[in-house]
Amino acid sequence: MFTAEYEGINSFLVGASKLLLEFGVKRKIRGEKCWELPAPFVFKINNPTARWITIFERKWNVSLAYAESLWLALGRNDLEFICNYLNRLIDFSDDGLYMRGGYGPRLRYYNGVANDYKIKGKSNFNNKKVIHEIDQYKFIVDCFSKDINTRQATINIGDPTKDCFNQKGKLKQTKDVPCTRVLHFMKDAVENRLNLTVFMRSNDILWGASAVNIFNFTFIQEYFAQILGMNIGSYYHVVNNFHYYEDYREKIEQLASITSYKDTGYVYSKSFKNLDQFDSLLKQLNNYESLTRQKKHFNIDEFKDDFFSDWLKVLYSFNADKPVEFVNPILNKLITSSNG
Repeated sequence: MFTAEYEGINSFLVGASKLLLEFGVKRKIRGEKCWELPAPFVFKINNPTARWITIFERKWNVSLAYAESLWLALGRNDLEFICNYLNRLIDFSDDGLYMRGGYGPRLRYYNGVANDYKIKGKSNFNNKKVIHEIDQYKFIVDCFSKDINTRQATINIGDPTKDCFNQKGKLKQTKDVPCTRVLHFMKDAVENRLNLTVFMRSNDILWGASAVNIFNFTFIQEYFAQILGMNIGSYYHVVNNFHYYEDYREKIEQLASITSYKDTGYVYSKSFKNLDQFDSLLKQLNNYESLTRQKKHFNIDEFKDDFFSDWLKVLYSFNADKPVEFVNPILNKLITSSNG
């Protein structure tokens, strides 16, 4: 087993690249050559708010990370939304309309039926009329409300009724099997901090871990810490197969050679105090994001919540291609640099 501890995402990116170059073994998977660690990889990120990749050579798509965070929190898995930020995701869809294994519906509308999720604009979280649907966000909140030291606050991403077999009992043939299996939230044993452990079956360092996964999950960790009245704790990531594809070896070598970088975090002030308030702001954000894609006018400074304000401004900056001023100084440097 491989273990490591990083301050933030930049040190993860450099350190994990070095690890793959030193210990990676070559294997052919689904017709493609990849390099992978020969044993599971468990790492800790001490400061989950240091989630912005500022290493220029990575050429990180910051807009995609924020867009996917909204897509997930809304419970959506439609391509109409997410392909606006990364069109080639359609190549991983079975039907060209939805990401079959998309995490959003599994987070907010988990159910026990065999039909694949197809959720576009739904927002009736915890719909009591649909008894087979579970809002797993509410489950996390209720677990901690019952017992602040709960060990039961888990979110399941894997959905056996959808992912294992087709309706004829044969192995499911699909382009999109979820890599993430479980998110486990726990209060720190010593301090009033919310820790998060994510379990993954497989993870690509470039297109999964550093592109969106660490950002998305630490983002969720931050807003749940606020909802639950805790500080942000540590982030743990457990992956059984950690890899990169051979075509990107030169990029991995480039990242591994970097010696100058910083892990800088930023903690937002937030106005929401519970899940209902969070979801109310989330619905507003969804409406504004839709307006940005339609090039319609609205007040960009409508949000009085810093966390949601910057979330919107990242998406607005991408869709309107206009400069904005962020609360977070890291975003001011990062997006000005990428636009330049």
